[in-house]
Formats: sequence, C-alpha cells, structure tokens
Amino acid sequence: MIKIKIHNQFYDRNELTFRGLHFARHVLRDFSIELTDSNDFDFLFVGMMDFYDMNLSIEDSVEWGLKNLEKITDGGDYFLVDGQDSTSLFGAYDTFEKSDAIYLLTNCKLFNREEYKTPYFTNKFFFGEGGDVSYDIPQNLWDRIKLTGWNVGYWNPNYSKLQPINTEKTVDVSAMYNVGNQSKTYQHKVRNDIYYTRHRQGALDKLKTLTSKYNIEMKKRDLSEYYNITHNSKICLSPFGMGEIGEKDYEAMMLGTIILKPFCDRVDSYPKMMIEDETYIPCEHDWSDLEEKIDYILTNFKELNEKIVTNCRKYYIENFTYESIGKYLYDMFNELDTVTTEES
Repeated sequence: MIKIKIHNQFYDRNELTFRGLHFARHVLRDFSIELTDSNDFDFLFVGMMDFYDMNLSIEDSVEWGLKNLEKITDGGDYFLVDGQDSTSLFGAYDTFEKSDAIYLLTNCKLFNREEYKTPYFTNKFFFGEGGDVSYDIPQNLWDRIKLTGWNVGYWNPNYSKLQPINTEKTVDVSAMYNVGNQSKTYQHKVRNDIYYTRHRQGALDKLKTLTSKYNIEMKKRDLSEYYNITHNSKICLSPFGMGEIGEKDYEAMMLGTIILKPFCDRVDSYPKMMIEDETYIPCEHDWSDLEEKIDYILTNFKELNEKIVTNCRKYYIENFTYESIGKYLYDMFNELDTVTTEES
C-alpha cells in the first residue's frame, strides 16, 4: 500500500488543487493507494501554496519556496502539485528545477517541451508572444513533469447530473462570463489582467456586431438564470480565462449545450475533455472566424447538437471517474524506478 500525505490540504488554493484527489480517496485503496493524515507515509504531496508565491518576484518566490520545502519535507520523498488551471509553468517550474522533488504534477501542460522555449506573457501562449517568460527544459526534467491525473472536471460533483437535452432552444449564443475588473493583477510582478481582459472582451466586441443576426445573451446573471439560459442556448461560447479549460466547459456539457471555444490542440490534460469537432467546436484564439463558426453550428444544429453533446457527455461519464484517478496514480508510481536523473 502506497501512503500519500497531503501537506496543508485545505489551505487556500491547495483545497482546489487537491479536490479531485480528495473526492477519489474512497476508491484509491483498490489501487493500493491510501491518503493518510499520519506521519507514517511514503510520499508527501505539496500544493502550490507551499512552494511558490505569486505575490513575490520570481527570484524571491523561488527562495521562499525552497526554504519552505526544506522545512516541511524534512528530507523525505515529495511531489510538487501545481494547482494552476493553465499550461503555464510560471512559478512552479522555477522552484521545481532547483528542488529535490520527484515529480512536478500539473493539471495541464503543453504537449511538447520545445513550445516552452517561446516567450509568452506569464508563460501562457494564449496571452500572445512578446513576454519574457520562457523555459528551455532539459529532457530529464521534462520527464519529471507529469499530469496530476485529475483536473477542473472533478471540481464539482454536480457536473455528472446531466440535464435533459433541450432540442427546442431559443437562444443562439450564450456568452455570459466575467471580462475582468478595474484593478491591476500581477503574477510574480508581471501584470496579467490586460491579456486576460483583451481575449475575453474581444469575443464580446465581436458578438456585439452580430446582435442583429443572432439571439445572443451576454448579460451576466445569477447562477440559476445562467443555468437556465445556457440550457436554452444552442451554443455556449467559452473563452480562455487564466487557463485554457474552465468550469464553463463542464457546465455547458452538463446542461447539454454545444461548446464553442478557441483551439485546445496544444493542451495536454488527463482526462482530456476537449477533442476538436468531437466534444467541442474550435475557433481561432483571436475570434477572427467566430461568425463563420456560429453560422456553421446554427446551420447544422440538429446534427451537431446530437453529435457534440452526446459525445461530450459520453466521454465525461466514461473517463471522469474516481477509478481513473486511482489507475493513473497507480501507473505513475509503478514507473518511478524508470526515471533518469542524467541531464540530456
């Protein structure tokens, strides 16, 4: 039996980081894995709140993170678990590469380590090139950056409460989401609110020019109204946020609405929910083909509604199980002795 202790599990963002694993705890024993609160454990899982600090400069964050890891790990075997919901490694990798962690586990990452060499603002490709955050990751470290085995799809157990598919929808496009606020936000002293807002506002600006052509809902609503309108919508427009895949994707799946969102082909996650033209309809990140994609969906709505919504739900039910988490971790632990520490 492999015993895992989660450090500071319910503190701040750590709670969300480990929520899927916590929900799966009752089936892990079937895979020879046990979550424990005792000091009799094999591996310590350390969440993002305890190995980097987004409020500090990257240099100060690394210094703080390494000192904290030395204190809480006490020389034992540990994994770093990043709770960011994007492919960005900003902050997490900087500490990881200087630490003694076995693996860095992350909700999602880019498929190819070469892609991390391109500088992006806060290391997020969808924020655009021109930033100064990039990583030339050696192969031996890339081999030790793994997916967690759970992601945002496990945040809310209600996602599995699939609503009846509505075939008589009256709203063409639902685009009810936060754009940003007036305050500046930073990650390791790098401002990120500008790029977040630019992407999300860009979609709304495009939709405003199409209101005479489509029935579009853009006004923010309370949760009950939001669910009702999304259920009555043919399309749910789901932009990127601080990450590529978010709660809106799973809410649309639950409510039986076709997901239209920017291409996710560069995003590796497990389980992987976004499969082009199978579980969602992709569009360009800059929204240049948004009208074209809306026209395509509405013209072929009957066929696509049955195909996309059915595929999305089937994939979710079959893959987003707690057994999936157990099997993933079981396989990961079994391969530990194959990891090389030689740089290449």
